[in-house]
Amino acid sequence: MKTIIILAAIGMISTNAMAMSAYNSKSMTCATVHEKIAREGSIVLRYPSHHPGMMMYSRTVSNSMSCLGQGSMASASVPTSDDPGCKIKTCSFSTGKGPNKNH
Repeated sequence: MKTIIILAAIGMISTNAMAMSAYNSKSMTCATVHEKIAREGSIVLRYPSHHPGMMMYSRTVSNSMSCLGQGSMASASVPTSDDPGCKIKTCSFSTGKGPNKNH
């Protein structure tokens, strides 16, 4: 019984450590977005889609090491309170064919 309690506690700690912060990019400045990325390594940004009532989500990373096993680092942009095209880095899978091909 004691072993089960210890394993459950370890599982809860490791789950919290793997959690990634999520922020609404439209409520932050571009500089604040970059500060959070630099401090946390990778974060999720959510922002309104061009389609009414829908939200978009973008996982942003500070460096290519955050993309290991998840593609390669690519450039993207998100809207912020002061910049509709704030530049960020994301992880992008490349098939080597078609429109997803990295050049």
